[in-house]
Amino acid sequence: MLKPIVEAHRGYSARYPENTLCAFRQAIAVGAPSIELDVHASADGEIVVMHDGTVDRTSNGKGAIAQMTLAELKKLDVGAWKGPEFAGERIPTLAEALALTDASNVAFNVEIKTFASAKAVEKLVALLHEHAPRGGSHVVSSFDVNALLQVRAVDPAVPLCILGNADKILHQAEEMDFPWIHSHFAAVNGDVVAAAHAQGRRVMIWTMDKPALFQHYVRLGVDKVCTNCAAEMLAAQ
Repeated sequence: MLKPIVEAHRGYSARYPENTLCAFRQAIAVGAPSIELDVHASADGEIVVMHDGTVDRTSNGKGAIAQMTLAELKKLDVGAWKGPEFAGERIPTLAEALALTDASNVAFNVEIKTFASAKAVEKLVALLHEHAPRGGSHVVSSFDVNALLQVRAVDPAVPLCILGNADKILHQAEEMDFPWIHSHFAAVNGDVVAAAHAQGRRVMIWTMDKPALFQHYVRLGVDKVCTNCAAEMLAAQ
């Protein structure tokens, strides 16, 4: 039985500040073959990496990403909230994050949170190609079906992943022909996995931080486990 891919959720975020180059480098260092990150478009159309739509929770600033320029966002500290040893970490651009693939060959799962323009989608797709992993590809995911369809309109070859309730997205994935579904681990059972695999789709679960449960999901046949605890989950394999 094949073991699921371990994907580092926002990098090695259990120990390092989420969605930072530090967290991504540490995920690579412990052997994670895949990293999930979240992206938004700034006021000047740059694609930046952060989970929330505002900078309030994980930086020393306040405000909506969509209303701030890249220069303004780059002034913020996004590490100190996690611990003083991380002070000085800056918000990465998607280009900076994907550039890590060039040396490591790590694959990224790029979750689109909010994009306001077609230009941002075109820029995202161009970056995916510029920094493509050897022998593979990055994945684009979203809760927003329209965002995924925008990506497909630019490049139908980009692997797409729909997030949400397992039963609902299984039907959406079949209707829209998305190759991946991604749901909360507690909502995924053997029937969901079997139905997805019968359609030729792959199943990812979030955010599973319990190494003791890893073998359960191996037996279910899930294809990817997204976790904050990359090193611990890799050890559970």
